[in-house]
Amino acid sequence: MLRADGIHGVGVLKPIRIFSHTTCEHPGYLCEYLEKRGISYEKIHISWGELISQRIDDVSGLVFLGSPVSVNDTLPWIAEEIALIKLASQTPIPVLGICFGGQLISKALGGEVNAAPSMQIGWHRIRLSQHAKNLFTTRSLLNSFYAFEWHGDGFSLPDSSLPLFIGDCIKNQGFLYNNCLALQFHPEITKSMVHDWLEQYTDCLKKPGECIQSKEQILDNIDECLARQRIVANAIFDWWLERVLLYREETT
Repeated sequence: MLRADGIHGVGVLKPIRIFSHTTCEHPGYLCEYLEKRGISYEKIHISWGELISQRIDDVSGLVFLGSPVSVNDTLPWIAEEIALIKLASQTPIPVLGICFGGQLISKALGGEVNAAPSMQIGWHRIRLSQHAKNLFTTRSLLNSFYAFEWHGDGFSLPDSSLPLFIGDCIKNQGFLYNNCLALQFHPEITKSMVHDWLEQYTDCLKKPGECIQSKEQILDNIDECLARQRIVANAIFDWWLERVLLYREETT
């Protein structure tokens, strides 16, 4: 549902603000998830030149999505988003970062983001840390799962953060720092997004290997892979949304 004011959802509650950095790396399944639950949200399109507000009192959560650029690039909007995450981290407002967004969170909280030895592309196994097992103990998550990856950089864990998800090609796949949840993999991915990325970023697949799957490997049994990842996405989004709703209650 799209209201006349450009915000998706119902009611007058403060929306979740989603930062989308490029057209093909949109919120995907996250929007479907939120709409099914009647949760209002708004999208800020960085590639369209939309401005980044440093206000957080008018939203109930912040989401930062992927991007083909590096968080270390000297682009004004990157510095603005890092400043916004630093501000939000000092409050109870829930923050979620996916891939580039997770790297933004790491850098904002004092971590480092550097180029990985190899890109990681395709469906890769992720293991849960003990912290994650405790966090998601009632949410149907197994000790490991396969998630969709597409990135060339990796992040370090900021001081005092809790490691949640662990990978093979790139170890750090997610952490929690107070109200900030950072993920390296893509729970928001959809079938159409996979096809878009295979077309837009085809040069990344020139040298398939252990960490870079071929187009054929990525598309093999994709419906089953996506169905399994929906279970993971729902568990993670459910946990995060509970924090959003609690924050809404406390601030309205």
